[in-house]
Amino acid sequence: MHITTRAAKSGTLVIVVAGLVTAVLHGLPEPADIAVAPTVEQNSTAWAMPLDAYVAPGSSKTAYAEDLVTQPCLRKAGIDGPPPWATAAGLQAESDADDSAARANPSPALATTRPLTAALAETRGYHGPSTAGANAEGMKAWAFDPDRQAGFAALPQDVLSRCWAAARQRLGTGTGGSADAASELAQRLTYLAAVDARQDESVVTAAAGWRSCMAPSGVTDLPTGPEGMPTPSMRVSGRDGDEVVPFLPTVGKAEVAVAERDAACQDSSGYRKALYGAEWDRLLHVTVTDAAVLRKGSTRWAQVDARVDRAITRLAPEAPADAD
Repeated sequence: MHITTRAAKSGTLVIVVAGLVTAVLHGLPEPADIAVAPTVEQNSTAWAMPLDAYVAPGSSKTAYAEDLVTQPCLRKAGIDGPPPWATAAGLQAESDADDSAARANPSPALATTRPLTAALAETRGYHGPSTAGANAEGMKAWAFDPDRQAGFAALPQDVLSRCWAAARQRLGTGTGGSADAASELAQRLTYLAAVDARQDESVVTAAAGWRSCMAPSGVTDLPTGPEGMPTPSMRVSGRDGDEVVPFLPTVGKAEVAVAERDAACQDSSGYRKALYGAEWDRLLHVTVTDAAVLRKGSTRWAQVDARVDRAITRLAPEAPADAD
């Protein structure tokens, strides 16, 4: 999320956080004994989780689609200057990188992120998706252009409100605070379930098998489970005199080789299957407090996400050849 979005939603988070931990950890005052019907079908390849349908599309992508759709209305009001190029994939990657719950989850299992797979290991090792397609510098220059800012300042607030309201209604993105609260909650519960699932006996046993499988990889500080990858030693690519050279922005062959072995060992040891089952099961029951928040949420975000992607594809300026 963008900083402004976080600030706006901070009050909502304070309300729901009290019920979060009890959803997956036991022995606390409010038990997680309310059954929740999964909103998606099980799919370990996509790492689909029961609460995924409550999760709103990435905020960067949504904001860009709204900017594109609102242009005709703003142009009539006297503000001309469409947004610069950006790609849906780049904006999604930017949203994933900005999402606090995703950042806190070393073994991603949120609706907006995916755990390591053989395909990802081959193409980018342990690196995240490229945010080049978000065109962050171009978007910043456009948003803070002095003439554009002056134009907005001169327009009556009701005119601006009508333009943005029409765009959000068209895209389905203006659902209100209760849907946002449910989205935040679903992501946080999924993160907590992912962390707690690693303590499941079946997962611990499989992790030991994974570690044995990884022994020939040459990684000197192998963790007890895949959630510790890449390790501290892997984040240092070398030294330049007395200076440590950190994890390189480009993906190297050595990193890819370890990542590919990691993904293969997760499969052969049964770790991935055990973790998926343990995490899924932990999300089938929530607390009374959390159930009330989810009931007020929306499970139509997949349709909205598709609409946002279509709007970007149709309305965005063409990206340069070297953009992701």
